[in-house]
Amino acid sequence: MKRQKRLLEWIAIQHAGQLIRRTLSPYASHLKAVAERASLIPLGYEIGLCHDLFEKTNVTEKTLQTALLLFEYNSDEIQLITRAVTELSNEFTRIAYPLLEKADRKKREAARFATISSPAQTVKYADLMYNINWMQKHDQPHLRKYLKRKKQLVKSMQGGNAVLRDQLLQLINSCLGHEK
Repeated sequence: MKRQKRLLEWIAIQHAGQLIRRTLSPYASHLKAVAERASLIPLGYEIGLCHDLFEKTNVTEKTLQTALLLFEYNSDEIQLITRAVTELSNEFTRIAYPLLEKADRKKREAARFATISSPAQTVKYADLMYNINWMQKHDQPHLRKYLKRKKQLVKSMQGGNAVLRDQLLQLINSCLGHEK
């Protein structure tokens, strides 16, 4: 069995019982969609599958590394995937920074995202594209505010795949009515 398929099956097990908000779709379908969009870069598929692993499950870096080794990824690949997934996991959480206001935590997280690796930024672009499409269907009242925040974020995140970043900015601008 191909290692990507084995990883997808393992990821689905880790997220078993989780649904995409306001739908009856398994959360793994979100992860697969992000992975497919990010697959234009080396290991983008794998990082996309795993991008929410540390935030939404009890899986640790060590557990992920062990699974990747079992699926025949080499040590360089394992290191790159694990690093990117760690970078994509929120650092400025309410639990880690209980004294910071939510707005301040979001601002710090946005600044941090501007400094993450190119593969992590590319997967973030893919995740944002998915999230925008989800919001168009399931959360119209908050879409405009979300788009404005994410446009600023993407403007600061210039290290990922340029084609995907351009597609994301086009999507944002299209949803905002070509507002500059």
